[in-house]
Amino acid sequence: MSYSSSSHFHRSKSQGAAWRPVLLALTLSSSLILTACNGDDGDDGAPGANGANGSDGQDAFSYQPATIYVASNPGGGTPSVTVRNESLRVLNSYQTGGNEGLIVDDAGNLTQAGDVSGAVGVYTACNARDRSTGDTTRVLGGSSNTNTGFVNPKGITPLGNTGLIFVANVGASNGLVVGRAAAGDQAPVATVALAASPWDAVYDDTNDRLFVALTNGSVAVFDDFTNGFGAGGATRSFSSSTAAATSNLHGIDYDAASDRLVVSDVGAGSSSVAGFDTDGLLYVFEQASTLSGSVTPSVSISGSASRLGNPVDLLIDGTDVRIAEKANGGGAILIFNNVFVSSGGNVAPDIAFATSAPESLAVQAEGSAVTGATDVVDPAISYRLLTTSNPATGSATSGNVYATSRTLLGGQQLKVDTSGIMATLSIENINLDRNGDAYITFDDGGTVAGIAVVSGLGKAGLRDPFSLSRDRLITGSTTTLSSPKGVEIADDLGVMVVANFGGSNALVFSTCASGDAAPLATLNTAAAPWDSDYDPLNDTLYVALTNGSVEAYDNFSRDLGVGGPSRTIDPAIGGTDVATASGNPSNIHGIRYDQRSDTLILSDVGSGASSTDGALMTIEFAASADGVTDVGKRIAGALPVDNTGLGNPVDIAFDGVDLFVAEKANQTIQVWRNFLTDGRDGNVAPSASVDVSASAPSPESIVLLQNY
Repeated sequence: MSYSSSSHFHRSKSQGAAWRPVLLALTLSSSLILTACNGDDGDDGAPGANGANGSDGQDAFSYQPATIYVASNPGGGTPSVTVRNESLRVLNSYQTGGNEGLIVDDAGNLTQAGDVSGAVGVYTACNARDRSTGDTTRVLGGSSNTNTGFVNPKGITPLGNTGLIFVANVGASNGLVVGRAAAGDQAPVATVALAASPWDAVYDDTNDRLFVALTNGSVAVFDDFTNGFGAGGATRSFSSSTAAATSNLHGIDYDAASDRLVVSDVGAGSSSVAGFDTDGLLYVFEQASTLSGSVTPSVSISGSASRLGNPVDLLIDGTDVRIAEKANGGGAILIFNNVFVSSGGNVAPDIAFATSAPESLAVQAEGSAVTGATDVVDPAISYRLLTTSNPATGSATSGNVYATSRTLLGGQQLKVDTSGIMATLSIENINLDRNGDAYITFDDGGTVAGIAVVSGLGKAGLRDPFSLSRDRLITGSTTTLSSPKGVEIADDLGVMVVANFGGSNALVFSTCASGDAAPLATLNTAAAPWDSDYDPLNDTLYVALTNGSVEAYDNFSRDLGVGGPSRTIDPAIGGTDVATASGNPSNIHGIRYDQRSDTLILSDVGSGASSTDGALMTIEFAASADGVTDVGKRIAGALPVDNTGLGNPVDIAFDGVDLFVAEKANQTIQVWRNFLTDGRDGNVAPSASVDVSASAPSPESIVLLQNY
């Protein structure tokens, strides 16, 4: 249940530790063993009596910076998620609609299982750290739960880069594989038969191996799991040879580097059983990937000193383990240091921090600020190009997304076919969040418009065709979408900005939105927008307008731009606006902000009917630019020979050095090497160009796709 991964700064159950606690006190087990609050929930027995909160002792220890998410599930009380820092100080608290296992993903979304009567499902809350209870939450299942198959879902774990999640469906004694981006009453991608009810699971992405903790005291192991999703049953199973008569596995985590598995056993979960609050156990299993049958754990911890009663969840952190202990004394977060080399037995935790009825834990390690998934700022990063094809509404390739090498060699490889929903529609712009989920705008040239969210497109190989079991649509009259074009993702804000060309405005949606969702904000732009780019460092949103201007919304996160633009940048040549100075209309489409050089890069299609009047421009010192601003450089053709090949450069992508252009009118993908520093200007040719008219005609959008 405790997952958070990222190539940037998160850690996951299967990836080992990305941060390591540093204790400032030699012994904290006595000073931080505190009286806590509630007993276990109704699924393990009646709630225990409330106790008094103890002194928190928060300043007695210190950790590397991190954000810790604790799901509390106090039985008859109100479930909540508490956000804490590395010293366990409270930063935030809210409800998601869920009450069971939780994970936090690369894009900053918190996903939580829920088994509250009448609202059973999997809930996803965007902007996990800073959100409020009333913020947008997406739910798979919920009040409509006919097709999902959910019956008391508990632990959840992501299946690597597939865009899928495994749900321990304890009430039906099976596991369900569902789409991370799915919403509503959708059938699972797969149902996994199990020998007993599961409580939690952990996935080893490198070896495609799934470990499932079962309440009959065994661990089910599925090798090569995503190849058939366990259709033939578990590959093998194992259990502890030292288990008590009542063995009931709950929490589970795996350290892939050492091939060790840590599992918690709640024993008797019901408060009606004598000694239930001291019968929990913690096991460490060596060489876990090969275990089968009855196995003696290398470490076994239990007894009254351990405070293990109902250890419902756990998380490995280096050689330490964090535990959500729900029953003993009302609830606590327990930390056992150096658990792999522990002597075991009736040993006390190194830290016991009182908290109310903890159900699940997730840790998000802090690091340096990161850009969006497609905003590569270092050309040394391995990446490819991702493009959409848009030759005509309803054409054979209008629902296709292609990948192309950054060298422009090797042709275009199909990444996903969305033609199942695009039969009479036209695919437009594409962007990715840090999960690798793609947000793709579409319309039919008339009244139908929307956003298709395709899970795992950026990190998976060839994705299966679009399916509502794993993906979702945002569409309907409430969205006010009309001929939407560019879509920009601000992961850390949990929002996306859509250039709503047909409405002559820009719309801000939660990245958790689904169905006929209303926008969070509407930006009434001075002209129809085509694209936008968000600068997280300066908190500025830049919106490209088809009247040749750029609107800048400074302090965007404060009001999501509803107060209007802070600045309007009018590109000029010698103090005269570009359209007048060049003799061609100015119609800005593509826009990218380069943070290191403080430069805006713009593509100008001029007249959409012309295949020779396109241009590329730069605006230097963009963070302070306002009003009529001379361009730094302008690449544009001239009669009688156009060397640029720029007609309708509808979108651009930049890696900090090289600029890539989706040139729709001439059906090419161009690359301009060393774009900001090559000194070239005017009527010059690109560094390279590839004709895509046969393989991926009429490229509409282009982004950089990092190779994970």
